[in-house]
Amino acid sequence: MAGSVGAGYLGRMPYQLASTLNHARETVLASWAHRYERGGKRGPGARPARQHAPIVTGLLEGLAVAVAGDAVDLRAGQPALRDLEKAVGFAGATWSADGASGFEVGAVIGALRDAVLEHADLDLAPAVTDLFDWLTVLALDAYATAGRRAVAERAAEQLEAGTPVVLLTPELPAVWLVGAPTEDALDSILARAMLLVVRVGAPSLLLDVSGLADASARAVDAAMGRLWSHRRMGQVELVVVGATTEVAERWRRAAEAHKVATSWFERCDDALAHAARRAGISIVRRS
Repeated sequence: MAGSVGAGYLGRMPYQLASTLNHARETVLASWAHRYERGGKRGPGARPARQHAPIVTGLLEGLAVAVAGDAVDLRAGQPALRDLEKAVGFAGATWSADGASGFEVGAVIGALRDAVLEHADLDLAPAVTDLFDWLTVLALDAYATAGRRAVAERAAEQLEAGTPVVLLTPELPAVWLVGAPTEDALDSILARAMLLVVRVGAPSLLLDVSGLADASARAVDAAMGRLWSHRRMGQVELVVVGATTEVAERWRRAAEAHKVATSWFERCDDALAHAARRAGISIVRRS
């Protein structure tokens, strides 16, 4: 008879659970749906079992592979569990994207554990219980990671769309960089600025970086590197506002290497007056 050699490792004997998952999977799925619908841990607004059924069916298929054969090893990270673990991670990310709550995720996995245990061989039950503890961790980790990534992506999109790229005068485009934009967002923002430069034939582009969380960040350096190499920058003076001494020195060297003219200012009003003069506009300060 199969004996436990380690947490989750069982000896060589075919298990009835493998046959059930392969030939009577709908029975296990029905048990899961019944338990899930009547469970009290789903939280408010949880979706019905039928909406989770396709994902749960995939998890049962992965579990069937894990318990197949003569040697069953349900310890975390074992080769036989690879497909199941991937499926659980995908499920957690999908639930996050679909707006499910953490309670709902836990309820789905918990109900599936109980449904599988209902059909599991007696000596396989402890290993199955340990396995589902691990699968719950995987699902919730993927759920949280996907949620954080989605928040970051939304923030990047909002920052990209909301960063001011404007014409201060008909011939003077300006950009105010703020926050901590991603490299892709910076590329898009600077591309919008260069479109304005080309459209109006601007002699200068005013770039205020004083609102950046970190102007020396790798993403900023990478995006600026592509800006220096833009074919139109050789005909435009970049008027930079708010760069620290360290950043200004590094960017100045890069600009010189690409033969890009630059001017550097601490205050935006001074930079505006300089850029306006280059555009043939006289700005008179009130005394």
